Amino acid sequence: AEGRATLAAINAMIGDLGTWQSGLPLEDELAQTWHDDMIWWGPAGIGATYTIGRYAKQHSGPFRAAFTDRSKTRHIARLAEGHYGGFFGWPNFTAKHRGGFMGMPASDTPGEMRVIDIYRREGDKLAENWVFIDLLHFWKTQGVDILKRTVEIAGR
Repeated sequence: AEGRATLAAINAMIGDLGTWQSGLPLEDELAQTWHDDMIWWGPAGIGATYTIGRYAKQHSGPFRAAFTDRSKTRHIARLAEGHYGGFFGWPNFTAKHRGGFMGMPASDTPGEMRVIDIYRREGDKLAENWVFIDLLHFWKTQGVDILKRTVEIAGR
């Protein structure tokens, strides 16, 4: 029963946030399925944030502003056990980069976001989210090979 409740909370969140077009202000949209004092553990290169307000300001708002033409979410699996659950997709979605995300220039090429999200539910809302995004793959789809650049810089 706990796992089913967790998966229901995750699915509700995906339904609310998955299109980026709910028509609600971002913080109100997030509050439908998230605790006000939620914790978001972002991927390497992005960092973590605490509370809906900070998450909207530090990550979700800038992330949405940096991308356009987002595809629908394509999860290979959604699962839950007890108060924990998650999903993954390869790609989870595609989007075009308008520029600015992680200081990188814009591109007209859709990039693939390979994502794994793990959540902790508390009561009827989500309280914590651990996010893993294959940013090396995303940037490579944009023509930027981070590992190659790192090796080239180290070789100087």
